[in-house]
Amino acid sequence: MRGREPEWHTFIHLLRAAGDGRGGTLLVEGEPGTGKSLLLAEAAAHASRQGFLPVTGGSEELEEVIPLAPLFMALDEPPAHASRNEELDPRVQVVEQLRVRLKSCTATCPVLVGLDDLQWADPATLAALRTLHWELIAEPVVWLLARRTVTGPSPALSLPGPSRTRGASWTPEASRTPGASQTPGALWTPGASQTPGALWTPGSRRTSGPGTARDDEAERLFRCLEKHGAIRVELGPLPDDIVAEVAADVLGAVPQPDLLALAAGAGGNPFLLTELLSGLREEGSVEVAGGRTRLLSAKAPERVHALVRHLLDGLSRDTRQLVEAAAVLGRSFSPEDAAELVGTSPAALLPAFEEAMDAGILVTTQEALEFRHELVWQAVVAALHPPVRHALHHQIGKILLDRGGSPIRAAGHLIEGTRPGDARTLIGLDQAVAEVLACSPCAAADLAVQAVELSDLSDPSRFARVVTAIEATTEAGRLDDAGRLVRSALARPVSPQAAAELRCALSGLLFMNGRAAEAVAEARAALAEPGLPCHLRDRATLALLYGLAGLPDGRRAAEEAEAVLTAADRHGEAVVVGAMVVLATARWNSGRLADGLQLAREAVRRAQGGSVAVRRTHPRLALASMLTDIRRLDEAEIAVREAGEEVEALGHSAWASAPAVLRARAELVAGRLDDAVADAQDGLDLAGSLGTHLFSSLAASVLSTVALRRGDLRTAAQHVEADRDRLTRHAAQHVEADYDRLSPHAAPAAPGWCAMPAARVAEARDGPVEAMKLVGGLYPALREHCRVLVDDPACAPWLVRVALAAGDRASAVLAVTAAESLAGGNPGFRTVRAAATHARALLEGDAEALDLAAKEGTDAWARASAAEDLGVVLAASGDRQEAVRSLDQALAGYEETGSARDAARLRRRLRRMGVRHRHWATAERPISGWASLTDTECAVSLLVTQGWTNRQVADQMFISAHTVAFHLRQIFRKLGIASRVELTRLAVEQRRDLEHPSRAKGHG
Repeated sequence: MRGREPEWHTFIHLLRAAGDGRGGTLLVEGEPGTGKSLLLAEAAAHASRQGFLPVTGGSEELEEVIPLAPLFMALDEPPAHASRNEELDPRVQVVEQLRVRLKSCTATCPVLVGLDDLQWADPATLAALRTLHWELIAEPVVWLLARRTVTGPSPALSLPGPSRTRGASWTPEASRTPGASQTPGALWTPGASQTPGALWTPGSRRTSGPGTARDDEAERLFRCLEKHGAIRVELGPLPDDIVAEVAADVLGAVPQPDLLALAAGAGGNPFLLTELLSGLREEGSVEVAGGRTRLLSAKAPERVHALVRHLLDGLSRDTRQLVEAAAVLGRSFSPEDAAELVGTSPAALLPAFEEAMDAGILVTTQEALEFRHELVWQAVVAALHPPVRHALHHQIGKILLDRGGSPIRAAGHLIEGTRPGDARTLIGLDQAVAEVLACSPCAAADLAVQAVELSDLSDPSRFARVVTAIEATTEAGRLDDAGRLVRSALARPVSPQAAAELRCALSGLLFMNGRAAEAVAEARAALAEPGLPCHLRDRATLALLYGLAGLPDGRRAAEEAEAVLTAADRHGEAVVVGAMVVLATARWNSGRLADGLQLAREAVRRAQGGSVAVRRTHPRLALASMLTDIRRLDEAEIAVREAGEEVEALGHSAWASAPAVLRARAELVAGRLDDAVADAQDGLDLAGSLGTHLFSSLAASVLSTVALRRGDLRTAAQHVEADRDRLTRHAAQHVEADYDRLSPHAAPAAPGWCAMPAARVAEARDGPVEAMKLVGGLYPALREHCRVLVDDPACAPWLVRVALAAGDRASAVLAVTAAESLAGGNPGFRTVRAAATHARALLEGDAEALDLAAKEGTDAWARASAAEDLGVVLAASGDRQEAVRSLDQALAGYEETGSARDAARLRRRLRRMGVRHRHWATAERPISGWASLTDTECAVSLLVTQGWTNRQVADQMFISAHTVAFHLRQIFRKLGIASRVELTRLAVEQRRDLEHPSRAKGHG
């Protein structure tokens, strides 16, 4: 009785009341297979053990029935007495006869009357039940009456055979009292002793279809009894947890998720579920090992197929045809589609729809018809012979295409109905792919690749399908698949124009892989082909523009973009907008910020409302990067959001990582470090899954910077090294790798830009001399490649500070000169002006200029950095009061941006000046376990478990080694350990528990 506990408890309550002399009624209803008959059988057995007399029976679905037969069979009472007194109404006589018999039974013990399948009961039986229920209301009688809520020509979920209901404990023979002379058959034929017509009237026949009129009468009986105190329950589908318990009961072991997923196809129907599970066990489709059940084959067992065959055999020919044809449409389908498929109208199919619903095969939803159970639907489809199924799929695909329905749905059917080389169907599939590609490259990619696989090599349309498949897989981010298609096509003889088209596609692939130089070479080779049509020349030109934009030297990209814009009328809009994006980026990288920003805004404006090809140039990504550079974060966040929505709306999966990474960079600038890490990691994960690494270095830079600001140098270094390893693998795999390449939409494409995160980590860990080894070559190129200064307003001051600390004043001068040149050429941009002021002030030790930089800067972290430098200069000059004020300002700025490491450095400076600040928050903490550790203790434990000595931890946290030892003793005490080895072990377990909460071991 899994899942039926509430109903069972209700029944037990009624039994107890009957034991005290009070009657009661439980009305049970539900769809076929929900366990009504089993509930009645279990109830009868339990009642018998409790001293009740079980009086059980049920109705049968027959064309000709004997009125009151269920009651006579249940009471083992012959109906022949109805003819003895012809002055009385025979029906009244019979009811009185049944009442007397029941009342006599209650004289010795309470009685349980259980009647099943009342949806098939004749009107006389239903009327008698109403009368008997009322007349015996004061007697200790429990009425248990059941009916199915879906009527039809056969039990929808019953196997054929002499036993009507599987699992029932009642049979006519078992209910007879010893010595009775009647036989079961005597009750089911118009016996000779009965008055002809007395209990057999034409009115007892169906009048409105299979079982419909009687079911209405049964419903009226249930409503009447419920009104007079009966309890009515409906046996619904079993919930998922009960399904798992039933599976464990039947199979003898805990089911694995794949088995439960298959069992979900039973829709919680107990009978169908047990048939499925029993069949899987019988056919060896499951394996039990280690107390768990593993699914070996997801194929429906023969038990399920036999059930479905029995179900279909009970339908009329027209309804069976409808059900089988509609199953190919899908589990859910519209009446219009089904009617068109079988060549008629929905109105003409009304009787068939009704019959299928009465049989429990179909149900109605808000807008469609649906197979009630997924397993039944799958079995109906599987039972169709493959040639028939293929032909139906083909017919459905053509219907959907001709009607202008969903091209994805049409294509799915066409593929199912297409055989290799079927040119007629492939043309329809080409049409579907073309319609899908504009809005959903991912869906189009699957269809296009299958279309290629189904095409003969001799098919003249095959090359066009290959090109479409390359485009779709590229747009969907499936670069490996696209590459295989290109290589395969180029390996065969092709025309010059076809070769150019393939080279354009290959150029785009190489660009997305970060191989800009190779992308440029393929694009130029395509453009060199004579007689290219305009659309192909535009594709090659755009590929060339993007390839050039990915090279370290942006001058060639700018020249090519300017040439396109000068002759804009000779190019399509997508090429023009792409050229604007490339030129905007080139201008920005060269320090012409106003020009770059204006061009980017114009590109966004022109792309709005443009074609799919135009919008796939994604100018908002370039604009968002620029706005983040100049710290216009509100605008930048809007641009990133809109760019992400556009990428998603276009289904342009190849660019899916870009919005996440650009959003991470804006969040880093805003000081939302947790959000920055989450989005940067999302971007890296997407790039890794798609193989598109245009934004991977930028994501690694964000992650490294966050870790550095938090004082986690090990993690910061790991992100830098991971990015370097990825680029090294790239170089090993390809002839030429562009280490400093990024898309024209991303951040810096300047020489050495990727070295900046590594240099910052090296300076923090090993000092300025080691950092200069990584970026020393960058200083002479800063004026020409100033994007690295635009990207980060704190970069120029950092470069000056590191060069001065390393004793290289000449390099510091170069950095200052480049920063001032950038600021001079862009007077309207506060970020570069403040950065130049800060850099010059550092070089000259100018306190007044540092104060100006600390106030004017638009970047919170850069302002804090300027305030710290000012405090250092003021302290050196002896102005302690102003120095402390400035350092306090810097401390507040670092804390605001989540820069724990910088804040710790400031506190050390202040301590050395005799100023101490509390840097921990009072909080309710447990006395032991990880949760008891303060933030400082957590930071110490992190560094210790990474292998740092006390002195190294002290240097990184800007505290004394003595203080580190004190914190370490506190950590050991709170965690109940005595060594660094134990601390490392606990830290590993803690990280594992955070990643897998269900495995947590409760360390606090």
